[in-house]
Amino acid sequence: MNIKVFLILFLAMISVSTSPIIARLLVDIPAVTVSFWRMFIGGILLWLISAFPMFRQEPLSNRNRIKTQFSGFLLGLHFYFFFSAVKMTTIANATFLGTIAPLFTILIEIFWFKRKISKNIIVTLFIILLASSIIVLDNFNFSNNYTLGNIYAVICSLLLGIGFIISEDVRQTESTISFSRTLYISAASTLFILSLIINESVFSGVIFNFKNILGLLILGVVPTLFGHNSLYYAVKYISPSIIASVPLGEPIIASVIAFFIFKESITSMIIISGLIIILCLLYLINTSKIQKEIN
Repeated sequence: MNIKVFLILFLAMISVSTSPIIARLLVDIPAVTVSFWRMFIGGILLWLISAFPMFRQEPLSNRNRIKTQFSGFLLGLHFYFFFSAVKMTTIANATFLGTIAPLFTILIEIFWFKRKISKNIIVTLFIILLASSIIVLDNFNFSNNYTLGNIYAVICSLLLGIGFIISEDVRQTESTISFSRTLYISAASTLFILSLIINESVFSGVIFNFKNILGLLILGVVPTLFGHNSLYYAVKYISPSIIASVPLGEPIIASVIAFFIFKESITSMIIISGLIIILCLLYLINTSKIQKEIN
């Protein structure tokens, strides 16, 4: 196991787990607004960082720029559906159904790219998904209040899975910062256009509201720069199915935080399932094949 990759993926798992909690606290901001500012802040910060000589990056090739822009389009829709789900269903439901991207990436890798996926990896992912399902089994609700939110969460997983497949290809020849700064701004542009279509201003609940501005800034830094950027760094070296499995640790972490903040129920089964998820994630990271030497 490469300790650098392990630490980066662990940081990513912890960081992305803060996203649904912060979004739930931003109760008076529409999902498209939350999504737009998260991507816009993350993208602008990366462009500013890359202006310094020590972080200066070569621009993307024309071919990779188009791919990245399309991936950004998918990422923008992913966050819109995810934050909509967080506001419409429980955090446990949204985080579990919103992190089943490995199912889609494995299907794409096997049937589209004809890649051979280790049986051990497939079995381990199945155990992770089974353990994650236990987290939401007691509270899973297909009533009218939750159904649309649950469906949105599944859609966001599909979009994220496709995005990771594209990201793996682009990252083989492009730096993380060059890729991510274009990706986030493309996602923000998609969300801005979407806000016009659905007639929801990206400034709704933001102007002159310090609490909401602070929450959006945290979203743009912690789960975006520390979380997703870490995943996009690692996708150059590890299968996108492994990368997509890392956020599966999010349901247990987010559920524990939600217990203390929102008083959402947490049981011994959640704790046990969470330990199983974390152990399986450690196994996946430990046994995954590093594709290229890491500097």
